[in-house]
Amino acid sequence: MLKLAAGIMAGLGPFGFFAALPSTTNYQLNSYGFGSGGTAGSSTSNYSLEGISGEVSSQSDATTTYTLKPGFIETQQANVPTVNLTNPSNYYDKLHFVIDQQNNPSDALYALQVKVNDVACDFTSGTIMYVKSDATLGSTLATADYQTYAAWGGSGGTDTIGLASSTTYCIRAKATQGKFTESAYGPSSTAATVGQQISFCLYTNANCGLGGHSENLDLLAGSVATSGSIGLDFATNANAGGSVYIYSTGALTSTSRPGTPINSASADLGSAAKGYGAQVTSASSVTINSPFDGTGNNVGLLSTTVQTLLSAAAPVTSSGNRIQLQAKSDNITNAASDYSDTITIVAAASF
Repeated sequence: MLKLAAGIMAGLGPFGFFAALPSTTNYQLNSYGFGSGGTAGSSTSNYSLEGISGEVSSQSDATTTYTLKPGFIETQQANVPTVNLTNPSNYYDKLHFVIDQQNNPSDALYALQVKVNDVACDFTSGTIMYVKSDATLGSTLATADYQTYAAWGGSGGTDTIGLASSTTYCIRAKATQGKFTESAYGPSSTAATVGQQISFCLYTNANCGLGGHSENLDLLAGSVATSGSIGLDFATNANAGGSVYIYSTGALTSTSRPGTPINSASADLGSAAKGYGAQVTSASSVTINSPFDGTGNNVGLLSTTVQTLLSAAAPVTSSGNRIQLQAKSDNITNAASDYSDTITIVAAASF
């Protein structure tokens, strides 16, 4: 009887009761067995354990795309999330990610793993980083770094910050929802930061490509003379934007007849007896700063002190701007053909 009993238990082996393993046209169960029960969750203040006694029904099966693991606890796991990493605005120190929950409940938590400068996204070797709760990268993953979908920005996502410029990053996510539910990491997504950028073009002809660096004013006593349109194209990916600055010698002066300069002033040249200044006539994606924001014949003072002409508090993808110069002489201004001023306009980014 003891030998017969042993033979029955061996029925799961070479003397099994089944002629073939259960299968359908889509699936086949490679092995299975009957456990003898389990245990409820056991826990201390630091650890929790959930177990089931009996044999494991099969070994883990995997392909390059899918992984199947056996056992009761595997059925409790959260769905494996995906994540999309992009650089939507030429960022040099951050990237944007959006998690796809894959139908996990709203209280599920997500952790994000990152690989730096690895186009192949091989997470089996090298330095592994994690997105911390403050969206920076760190070398360790703490409990506080598991955040809800809403905390990670929901459908709008969020930016991971403090990254290196001109660097490739891979990211992937895993989910957990309560005890014994943590999933494997999902597929990875790749994006790269760019270098710090600023571009500026100053020109007096129709566009930047045509150049030009001078303007003429036909002065007639008592009349306002207006220059042609001067272009200032400005762009930068600096997080805090940037500014365009202007300064000059502060007056139109004549070398041949130096006695009566036309001094610059913030004034309405339509009513002023004499003066000279600049005015921004059009701008995009930037703020026009006083006193250069006037209209009509209202101009801003040009002086030896550097002044802010245009400014932006955020990255500027493209900003085409135009300024003009206006001047007015009076009846006692010495007649001469060589009145001139040297105007300097520069741009700076706030990285």
